[in-house]
Amino acid sequence: MKKELYFSLVIIALSFITLFITSCETLDKIDFEGIKSRGTGGTAQDSAVNSEKGSKFSFGKSSVYKIPENYLEAYSYRTDKADKTIQAYIKTKSIDSLRTANPDGYVKNIAAKINETAKNDFERVKFAHDAICLLVSYDAKNFWSGTVPNQDWQNVVKTKTAVCEGYSNLFQKFCSELKIKSKKITGYARGVGTDISNEQSKLSNHAWNSVCVSDNWYLIDCTWDSGYMSGKSSVQSYTTDWLFLKPEYFIYSHFPSDSKNQLLKKPLTAEEFSVLPDFRPKLFELSEGLTSIKKMNKVENLFDFEYKVKDGWNFTFSVGEPGKTELKNRVFTETDNGKINTKISLPLAGRYMVTVFYTGKNGKAGHSCGQFIIESSKDSNIQYPTLLNTTSKNAKLILPKQAPLQTDETVKFEVYV
Repeated sequence: MKKELYFSLVIIALSFITLFITSCETLDKIDFEGIKSRGTGGTAQDSAVNSEKGSKFSFGKSSVYKIPENYLEAYSYRTDKADKTIQAYIKTKSIDSLRTANPDGYVKNIAAKINETAKNDFERVKFAHDAICLLVSYDAKNFWSGTVPNQDWQNVVKTKTAVCEGYSNLFQKFCSELKIKSKKITGYARGVGTDISNEQSKLSNHAWNSVCVSDNWYLIDCTWDSGYMSGKSSVQSYTTDWLFLKPEYFIYSHFPSDSKNQLLKKPLTAEEFSVLPDFRPKLFELSEGLTSIKKMNKVENLFDFEYKVKDGWNFTFSVGEPGKTELKNRVFTETDNGKINTKISLPLAGRYMVTVFYTGKNGKAGHSCGQFIIESSKDSNIQYPTLLNTTSKNAKLILPKQAPLQTDETVKFEVYV
């Protein structure tokens, strides 16, 4: 049933409105100070990737490595849950005692357990991925100090720490023991220490892997699936975001030095990669319609876009000038029968970084899943009210949608609930 609520009042002096729309429950406001940023960087391995010019790009089968017709089977293993058997096994005292004394025996024992437990090669790869992501922590201390130690797989096993090269070396070792074809890939990745607003030189800074299952090749990044960086500290946080991820999504953040390793029918040039926003797996998994956004979006002073989000999930957008605090009352989002419209108003001409966050129904803090830039050519004094709602899908502010309001102005408020 539609209820239209009308109010008339005289505004004496207001800079903006805070409007509360409530239903049976209220959703806590997200604290942007505490939002986690996922993804960790690595050390440079290769020379710079030269910029190339090319035509429009498309995604499809690779002419070098065979890729699957569909990803249904592979995606069934992207559960965000580690295998409990492997998790318990690597914690066993008798197995862990081998780790420093006999790293080769340690890996062989875990590989034997994987072979004993797994039903197919997809599970073998998944369990190897799980063992690495649960065992190894990102070596943030040495990464930031520039004192990264030997990254061979033996040292990684002994210390239980690594940067990207160590993760990929250990994955190669597990695949060798499991008799599964794999490849170590190096290139540029949009991880810690990178800035999408300044990517003129794409020096190689990361390592990841590809793996062959049932004659088809898939991409994997164990480093980024093991956790994320919070400030200059590493946080262990298992995920399967980068396990068997489709290459057309992987390319948004990983640009290999050898274009064949993109696993795309028509590999992207450096120039084509440079226009892509920094979008992460959860954005593709949970939303539709955001892929039309580019890394750089030029507008007068208003960026307006529509999209859809899976039931039970919510997207929010933080906007600010690089290196400065988040701008308040500059983002306005409404939902109408499943379709979501977001408007971003820019106060001054210039460049602004937008970070995308996702949360579940009851989430109080979100993870970032994308970044893009808006370049405004004109100033704008438009601000938006703060809406505290969204447990009611179609709760909607009809009027007024913009602030500031004028002194001595009579304003009609119209709300649809």
